[in-house]
Amino acid sequence: MTFNKRKLSQICAGALLAGGLVVSIAPAVAATAAGTLIKNLATVTYEDSAGNQYSAQSNEAVITVKQVYEAELSSDTPKTATAGQITYIQHTLTNNGNGTDTYNLTATNDGTITDNLDSTSVKVYRDLNGNGLVDAGEPEVTNVTLAAGASAELVIAVAVPSSATTGQTLGVILTATSTNGTVTDVSPSKGTDLADGTNQDLITVSGDAVLNYTKSAVLNAATNQITYTLTITNTGNRAATNVNIYDAIPVDNTGTPMTLVSTSAQGLLAANGDTPPAAATLNETTLNIDLNNDGDKTDAALAGISAIDASIAPHQTVSVNMVVQYDPATFNNNAIPGSAGDIVKNTAWLKGDLDGNPGTTEQPIPTNPTQTVLPQNYGVNTADTGEATGDTINDGKDDDAANNTQLVSQAPVGSAVQFLVDVTNNGSGTDTFELLIAKGNFPAGTTFTIWNEAGTVQITDTNNEGGVDTGPLAANATKTFMVKAQLPSTTSGNNGGTGFTATVTASSANDPSTTPASDTTNLKLGAITASGVDLTDSADGATPGVNVDDLGAAPYTINDGTNPGTRATFSGTVGGEVEIPFYLDNDSGSPDSFKLYAGGSDGSTLGTLPAGWTVEFYETDVSGNRTGSPITTTTSLPAGTTDKKYIAVVKISADPAQAAANYGTVDTNSDGDGDQLISIRVLSSATGASDIMMDAIDVAPLRQVALTPPGADQIQAGGSVDYTHTLDNTGNTQESFELTATNPGTTPGWNNTIMVDTTGDGVPDKAASQLLPADVIYGKDNSGAIVPVTWTDADNDKNPEVTLPPGVSMPITPIVFAPSDAAPGEINTLTVTATNLDAAPTAPDASVEDVSTVILGQVRLVKTVAYDAACDGTADGAFAANLSTQVAPTECAIWKIVAENQGDVNALNVIIRDNVPTYTTYQAGSLKYALGTAALAPLTDIVDTDNAEQVSGTVSFFVGTGATPTTGGTLVPGQTATVQFSTKVD
Repeated sequence: MTFNKRKLSQICAGALLAGGLVVSIAPAVAATAAGTLIKNLATVTYEDSAGNQYSAQSNEAVITVKQVYEAELSSDTPKTATAGQITYIQHTLTNNGNGTDTYNLTATNDGTITDNLDSTSVKVYRDLNGNGLVDAGEPEVTNVTLAAGASAELVIAVAVPSSATTGQTLGVILTATSTNGTVTDVSPSKGTDLADGTNQDLITVSGDAVLNYTKSAVLNAATNQITYTLTITNTGNRAATNVNIYDAIPVDNTGTPMTLVSTSAQGLLAANGDTPPAAATLNETTLNIDLNNDGDKTDAALAGISAIDASIAPHQTVSVNMVVQYDPATFNNNAIPGSAGDIVKNTAWLKGDLDGNPGTTEQPIPTNPTQTVLPQNYGVNTADTGEATGDTINDGKDDDAANNTQLVSQAPVGSAVQFLVDVTNNGSGTDTFELLIAKGNFPAGTTFTIWNEAGTVQITDTNNEGGVDTGPLAANATKTFMVKAQLPSTTSGNNGGTGFTATVTASSANDPSTTPASDTTNLKLGAITASGVDLTDSADGATPGVNVDDLGAAPYTINDGTNPGTRATFSGTVGGEVEIPFYLDNDSGSPDSFKLYAGGSDGSTLGTLPAGWTVEFYETDVSGNRTGSPITTTTSLPAGTTDKKYIAVVKISADPAQAAANYGTVDTNSDGDGDQLISIRVLSSATGASDIMMDAIDVAPLRQVALTPPGADQIQAGGSVDYTHTLDNTGNTQESFELTATNPGTTPGWNNTIMVDTTGDGVPDKAASQLLPADVIYGKDNSGAIVPVTWTDADNDKNPEVTLPPGVSMPITPIVFAPSDAAPGEINTLTVTATNLDAAPTAPDASVEDVSTVILGQVRLVKTVAYDAACDGTADGAFAANLSTQVAPTECAIWKIVAENQGDVNALNVIIRDNVPTYTTYQAGSLKYALGTAALAPLTDIVDTDNAEQVSGTVSFFVGTGATPTTGGTLVPGQTATVQFSTKVD
């Protein structure tokens, strides 16, 4: 399990806080981000007549979130100016969609209104510091690109003719357009032209006092404070007198204002008859001003400040400051719990005597509005459940007290011990938490998996970061998970009376700091009624059973354990490769083989390899050099083996952006730049024993391919099972591969065939060995479009050679055939290999393993998904495992699961369970069920007497003849059951 790297939205939010650049980005966007992959798989459980329990998982069904385009432009602004003046008018453009978009900008004289003047110069500038002026270095722009949730401050600079006379007017219009959607004008009634995509400003020439104003807001995330500064300059020809300044303090959606911390001013002196700014209760009715911009003037007691400048002379500048503070735990002004992502808007008002005639009444003047996005605070708490039941039932609830240790008193040897753990989001916004299990002193061979609270659906990766996570948790929300510790069958006792303790750590996936918010809870087993592996960086001749070069706890560096070894940092180049030797000890009492994995780290968390990097593992010859083809699993190592040498070949990305010379903050060789940490992990398929070590590569300034996912399923003697894979060129060069598959078995007669897609529907339909010259193989490019894949069979061996351009993938379905005399329990491993036709050392190959287990009877699940734009429960197209039609937020997906008994004996107590996919919401009343060829019939969501229920995001179907709630029914050989439910994309 791994922690993840921070997300783009958090990186952008961090950039916002780091300086003065006014590109507001909300850390939590309401709509799911465009391009997000929403994945889901189902689980079936059943029994045979002897009471043996079985479970199987479906294929993974996937939908991709579609981009929606929404934006707004604010707002129409009246201004007063003197002849010959450059007038600056501020506007805000906000991307309210769920993906990046580009907007074209123009500003011209407004020909849609009646005015007296035209300007010879109307330009649009990017207001980088948000002060409402054009400062040195701020660029003139004709377009701007904004990420989802981002906004940009713009300034129109308008040259007022020097020949203008008092009372004349000059209209300008700012237009923002997107080729993808509409930019909404948020001005009242969409302004004079009643049209979207425009803001209209009207400048009135005055010979009197002219108050030019700029309002800015600066956020201090460390103190949760916002400093508002209002700068006023009299650019007119006479003094402005009795200038009243009003500013309402921002409030949340309950009407509770932020706390006023301080006020100050420059240029306002009590000795001059001025009233410096101070806290005040503002009455909209008395002032006849909508101070809080809520659409009325009836609020009689608004918290705010007020000030009076007795006289602002021509060309004089004064400023007023207000500092307010918010509580991130309670402040909220949108539909997402917590303050993270809240957009705080504020406008001040001015009212004074501008013409020197106290008898006339000038209209109040609103300042430019400011917009501040509140950042996200991060926090998490993990805890035991504290039921204090004192029982010995292995249900996760055998806990004595709420003391941050989830205790199970005892468990049988070889059993799956169940622990319940609560995870609470203590941050100020929605967050996802990576879940990491540290095995502690549990017996070697113990494996940990994480499930939903009921222990019926295994939790997977929802944020595509490569590790198990909680999925999004709202601020202050708590979710309970079950951790299952699968004990080995070789250890018993109570560990000298101290028992066995592991830990589960929840770490924020979105916290951009180098040490993300995290918390840990102990998982303790009092007694059980023990096998292992040691991974080292050198041949140490260690005694089996002693863990040398242990990785230890974060912060990570090279082998930072109790016996760190002498490994130096490796040097690499962009697009090159690095050989990392390592040594294995099989500490178990029986032969074992180990799967090989590689990952990366930022020094504080463990994660997947950096983007564009790959690792291949090799055996070595008698001289210690790598030999043969890449492997993913070692050969079987005899019990007590020590110092078996292997080599990991790390291939560095050819993209310089993915192979930075200065990576992160971990400097392992003290040369002044950060180095890329690479972890190597080994895992026993038989016992779950594992070990991990850390190395580092210092890159001085790649070709890659993926064949995924590995599969595991059941097969009947004489039967067949198919697996679904994707061969994906994830590099930046065209690659050609020969496709082969082998599956030798204990029993002679195992065989296989590889199917490819020749119709372009994404479903492999023809055996590769039967391809004819006229056949076309199809795949997909980065956008999801169907494309032909060039192929040949130059050596006539019935194994096609395929050529994939960068970003193109192709589906592959291998079918495994079992001999009729295969024994129950026999395990067969199919290895599908894509061998690169390029003999260069850097040419990437790919392979994947599918493990088939022979059983007497079997229930198999097939999962597909369809698009439902109107959320009416009717599919708008065909069902597919990987839906090509993208689904936009507020649109729906219909998930269908078909269970079939492909064995020759009855499957009893059949139950299908599924979790509502992350980033979606269950559609009430969408459960449907059919047995055999019957039509799908609706079922209720509640727990009652029918065949289905939806409880806390887990969907359960009790299928088969005679099915009853909680126990399920019977599927006879050849019989199918179909279930269906719908979810809406958030």
